[in-house]
Amino acid sequence: MNPVPLPAEFPFRPAIVFTDVDETLTWEGRLPPEAFTALVKLQAAGIKVIPVTGASAGWCDCMIRTWPIDSIIGENGSFFIDRNEQGQLSHTYALSESERQLNWKRLQVLKQDVLAQFAQARETADQSFRKTDIAFDIAQDWQVERNEASIIAEYCNSAGFTAKMSSIHINVWCGNYSKSAMALKWLDHYKVNSKEAIFIGDSPNDDCMFASFPVTVGVANIAPYIAEIRTPPTYMTTQPGGYGFSEMSDSLLRTAAVSQ
Repeated sequence: MNPVPLPAEFPFRPAIVFTDVDETLTWEGRLPPEAFTALVKLQAAGIKVIPVTGASAGWCDCMIRTWPIDSIIGENGSFFIDRNEQGQLSHTYALSESERQLNWKRLQVLKQDVLAQFAQARETADQSFRKTDIAFDIAQDWQVERNEASIIAEYCNSAGFTAKMSSIHINVWCGNYSKSAMALKWLDHYKVNSKEAIFIGDSPNDDCMFASFPVTVGVANIAPYIAEIRTPPTYMTTQPGGYGFSEMSDSLLRTAAVSQ
């Protein structure tokens, strides 16, 4: 079932907005001022925004320290970081430290294998800031045709790893975790019902998030990937990336104003 246009007033006021980052909060690699303003307004309205991203641990640390957010889920569900009222950060991982160390060694072997096997493979610029996964650039600083990227991802999957393609990267990791598993773990930890949360994203690697919440949103640039998504979003914005996020924020805030 294809998504329908985002309504001017959202049907309910969520407590939590889980959001992808690349090309959902950002657009063409940059964070639009409209998206940052939307984050500020949602926080002021008491709606908690939690980025759920494939971004590296280093990027996640920067975002939670500088953006108007208090939690973030990174490296495709490997961990979440919370910030308390004093600004102190706490990290919760999906796997134990010993498992992470063993997996890291396996991933380094795979990375060298992929780089040797595929002429188009390039590691991402943020690889040195990653703790639990490896990532290959397909549309950020280095362009790879999507069918060629799919071959690289399938090679990693067939080797016994988990590989997911976003709009800009192939992320590869070891372990039975995902964006949605960690998002649900965060909700359980803070005793929030999943029906009180929505998700907004932009690509096939968000499929598990679209499937985990009853109401979801896709930004306009998700349109070319709808056929690849097993559970399409409920709604779609008219604007792409962070502009679409701002559009969704306006819809939520109109609902919030009515409900107060």
